[in-house]
Amino acid sequence: MATPWPRRLLTLVLLVLVLVSAFSVVGVTYQSRVRYAQLESMRQQGQSLEEQWGRLLLEESAFSSPARVERLAREQLKMTEPGSDQVRWLGRAQNEQEASR
Repeated sequence: MATPWPRRLLTLVLLVLVLVSAFSVVGVTYQSRVRYAQLESMRQQGQSLEEQWGRLLLEESAFSSPARVERLAREQLKMTEPGSDQVRWLGRAQNEQEASR
């Protein structure tokens, strides 16, 4: 007994829909795995950047310590502390006297 033509068409349409659905599931699974791999890569990169940031903060604090800056100023720039004869204090009275002249 032969199946009627509309039933064959319905079976064919359902078969195509099942195949499309199966390929969609495969595609979505693949995309999900690719995205997860990208996420893990970015997490590792973020962790690496956090470690680098910590090292840079330590390096900055070491390079900007007042003792180091003073030592470099003395050694490389030949800077010295001014003597008492080289220091001038400006006060309010002195400023007013100079302004009145």
